[in-house]
Amino acid sequence: MSPVRRLAIGSVAVLFAACEGQEPIGPTPPDEGVIVYIHANFVGTSQQINQDVPNLQNVEGPCVVGDENGSTATWNDCISSVRVLPGWQVTLYKDRDFRGPSLGTTEDILDLRRRYGPCDGSFNDCVTSMRVSKR
Repeated sequence: MSPVRRLAIGSVAVLFAACEGQEPIGPTPPDEGVIVYIHANFVGTSQQINQDVPNLQNVEGPCVVGDENGSTATWNDCISSVRVLPGWQVTLYKDRDFRGPSLGTTEDILDLRRRYGPCDGSFNDCVTSMRVSKR
């Protein structure tokens, strides 16, 4: 797994994924994109995103996964609610590179447990990639 670096610029954190030439995520203007949250009801750690993300495993986040090679904090399979800002849309995908079952929306999703999906019957903690665009 590739390392992820965080560079602080004032009070804004810029995330760099050192993998597959992925562009930095952030800083995102406050009126652009979507905001993903670790918990339902827009609670807990969040990340605002205004670009496609082919693999959330490469984005530093609040969920720690580990194996014999160490642990990594990531957003992969770690999203429980999504706020969609006016004029934007998002499609969430179960698998990386925008593959597998998907869920598209132009509206906020308060609780992904209530949206039918491939992980125990819902999309909760079941998102690995996402397409974010203006409508």
